[in-house]
Amino acid sequence: MAAELTQHLRQVVLLAWSRSFGLDDHLLLDAAERGGTQRVEIFTDDLDRTDAGDDGHIATFLRLFSVSVVYGPRWLVEAARPVHDEVLAVESTLIRLATDYGDLPGAARSLGETTLYYADDSPQVEPSTTLAVSFERDDVDALERACPADDATAAAISHLDSTVALVPDDGQGTPTGEAVAASGFEEWENLVAGISTLVHPDLRLRGLGSYATAVTMDEAFAAGLIPQWRAPMGHRAAERLADRLGFVLSGSQTTVLLD
Repeated sequence: MAAELTQHLRQVVLLAWSRSFGLDDHLLLDAAERGGTQRVEIFTDDLDRTDAGDDGHIATFLRLFSVSVVYGPRWLVEAARPVHDEVLAVESTLIRLATDYGDLPGAARSLGETTLYYADDSPQVEPSTTLAVSFERDDVDALERACPADDATAAAISHLDSTVALVPDDGQGTPTGEAVAASGFEEWENLVAGISTLVHPDLRLRGLGSYATAVTMDEAFAAGLIPQWRAPMGHRAAERLADRLGFVLSGSQTTVLLD
């Protein structure tokens, strides 16, 4: 699934996920080195983490390279044991398990089924002669106001650690309009840059999202981070963007909220 990625990059990504789950740094790395497909079980009931927050109300199934992770309360993790990875990755399966085995039948809802992509090199993108790259938060804010509220909330560009916006330019450094696209990343475990991108609704499917994302990838690499791209399962536009920019499909994550 991720044959194009270097071994070092895969190791760093697995390290980041280990830390995000509150595990020993080498747990997922060791599982990957055992060969074949390895499943790791994490019982949120047993985690001794002061920063665990609402993890006890979350169940997630992660597939990454040759490792899969079932993360949730013990009763749900045990119920998932006989279920094949391909089936467990479907959000309806996690919801069914929560419904059939939980203390409150039916009290579960999906938080999303996404594909995970990583990149180990910056894409080759020709600089634009009509768009300038802006690092001003005001330009990002203006774009969010011009987009549907659901899109702006999902992308959450203005809340990211690093952002860029594409602003029409006369070629001499003078802006000629408001931002048409924006992208940014959230630094994750000091290792990974989770990238998000937003494009003006009237200007989509013109390559603006790819351009903005490519700029953000450069910023991530400059910060010593590995770019990560998430695409909702079956979202063809997001998947095509990943392919164009050299991201490699590396896994998937399915998460449900347990009430």
